[in-house]
Amino acid sequence: MTVLAGDDRPSETSITHMTFFKEIQLNVYSQMTSVQVQAYSSKSVFITCTFPQEFKGNKKFIQKDSQQKILVNRQNQWDDRDNLHMFDDSSEGLLKVFLSDLTAADEGTYRCGVNINDDDLFTEVKLTVNPDDHFRALSYTSAIIGESVKLTCDFPEKHNETFKHFCKENKKKMCEGISSSEKKRFEFSVSSAGVFTVNIRDVSLRDAGDYWCGAETRHTHLTSVSLTNQHKLTPTMVGREGGSSEIRCPYDEKYSTEVKHLCKGKCFTPDAKTIIQSDEAHVKKTRISVKNETELNVFTVTLSDLRAEDAGIYWCAVKDAFNLPTELMIVMEDVITREVSVGGSASISCKSVRNLSSLQRSFCRGDQPNICVRDGVRVSSSMRTNGRFSLTDQTSAGVFTVNIINLTEEDSGKYWCAEESSGSFVFTEVHLHVIGETTSPDTERETTHDKETSEMMSPNTETEISQDKEKSETTSPDTEEETSQDKEKSETTSPDTARETTQDKEKSGFPVIVAVSVGLILLAVCLVLVLLKIKYNRKQGIISSSDSRREAGDHDMAQEEIQNSDPASIPLYSTVQLPTTPSDSQNPLYSTVQLPTTPSDSQNPLYTTVQLPTTPSDSQNPLYSIVVTHNPL
Repeated sequence: MTVLAGDDRPSETSITHMTFFKEIQLNVYSQMTSVQVQAYSSKSVFITCTFPQEFKGNKKFIQKDSQQKILVNRQNQWDDRDNLHMFDDSSEGLLKVFLSDLTAADEGTYRCGVNINDDDLFTEVKLTVNPDDHFRALSYTSAIIGESVKLTCDFPEKHNETFKHFCKENKKKMCEGISSSEKKRFEFSVSSAGVFTVNIRDVSLRDAGDYWCGAETRHTHLTSVSLTNQHKLTPTMVGREGGSSEIRCPYDEKYSTEVKHLCKGKCFTPDAKTIIQSDEAHVKKTRISVKNETELNVFTVTLSDLRAEDAGIYWCAVKDAFNLPTELMIVMEDVITREVSVGGSASISCKSVRNLSSLQRSFCRGDQPNICVRDGVRVSSSMRTNGRFSLTDQTSAGVFTVNIINLTEEDSGKYWCAEESSGSFVFTEVHLHVIGETTSPDTERETTHDKETSEMMSPNTETEISQDKEKSETTSPDTEEETSQDKEKSETTSPDTARETTQDKEKSGFPVIVAVSVGLILLAVCLVLVLLKIKYNRKQGIISSSDSRREAGDHDMAQEEIQNSDPASIPLYSTVQLPTTPSDSQNPLYSTVQLPTTPSDSQNPLYTTVQLPTTPSDSQNPLYSIVVTHNPL
């Protein structure tokens, strides 16, 4: 601005400068990583975010898209916001986020972060919610206490490089991993592509509840678990008619002084029937006894003299707190047994135990009744025909009949007639035995032919028997006398000697080497005796010609019989009975040889049947006229 003075002289110019400032707040967000997470409609997803240890005490938050951050107000406990559950674990520096009952509206980009002064540190999570039509629906599974149960889980094939996950839902509807002390009872195995199974051994009441299967994906700063299948596991007890069952109801310590209830059906509902209360322990009830173990926080009810009407689902309750139900199945005392041949048919009549109009009947196969009705149903009221099985329901007579045709041996096993009403089952055990044919017609014809063959006798055998008979009839008087004496001697034998003789005959099958050795010894003895006979004949002179001719004729006849007989039928040592010991006087080695008292004893010559040749060329009386041998084999 310029000002003119009165004398119109210019004056000094004055300039003023003004500066304006505006404060602007700038927040810088630091992203650690970005992860893609796959989840499924109506299921749940569990996300764990990891942060540096220096920030484990800082506040954590979750933020979807550009919406306002949701801060976790409390540490080390769950903070629930509708289907969003958050847990700030200050000891580990983790933020656990559980989103349940997912819908398409839950899909989006989330920030899982921690506040750092005026800055944020977070992991970006891009959540996709997929339809779940290819997964198995909610499964209700019963498990017999003390037995094993198998649960089947779907494993999404799109989850590459992931781990199989199995967890149990807690009271806050969040899924917790199996504790390390219980993991030894849980066994995982892969059944097929996209499917794995979990086998729980030694099932107890504490195993009751809701279980989830899933796929776990691990990243550097984030781990996600997409749950796929839900199993509701109900402990089942199987009681026998006339037996007893014990139902245990554990409760929280804070309810130790409250009244406990056991009901058939869910307690405090119109259809429930109260079985017993803890304040009625002093009241005597038929077939029911109660025990409240306050030190163990367990309320136990024992049902005795079980009947069909005791079957059902029982609930334990304390005030408004409920335990999961326990199922009691009843097996009737009667057992049905059927025995049928292969290829035949069986008709099994199952009597209805309870007179109820709403009964559903079925026929199943399995070792345990609870597994039978779940996996082994052959026919039922809703499926009356199934291959070779058919069911006819005669409601008015209270009977349903199962027919099985074209039976095979593989059909043998244990079956059950089952009737169900409002979730309560009663079973009748059935044993089916399918027996194969033991003897075929061809086998019978072969047996008859063998019998006829064994009764036939060859002509050669008959001739041999006839010749032996004729030979025995031509025995000399001296031989007959000796035979008579031996017979009288054998008849006077004591019973003990007779038994010993029988035992010797039973042991007559000596080894071949022993028989050969005895033969060699006999041959040596014969040679010595022949030499002695030659010396004796030289001294005594020539025996009469008539005796020689008679003996030569006998010799020729014997030779002819030997030649005509079948060599295979002559045993090598058939007439030799060896003694048990050398001193066995009842069975001497040479019982038929009568030695002379003196060399001149003419009544008992040493070898009366041997005619020695005058010269070596005497062909009429050869020294060894015939040698007949055959193979004993």
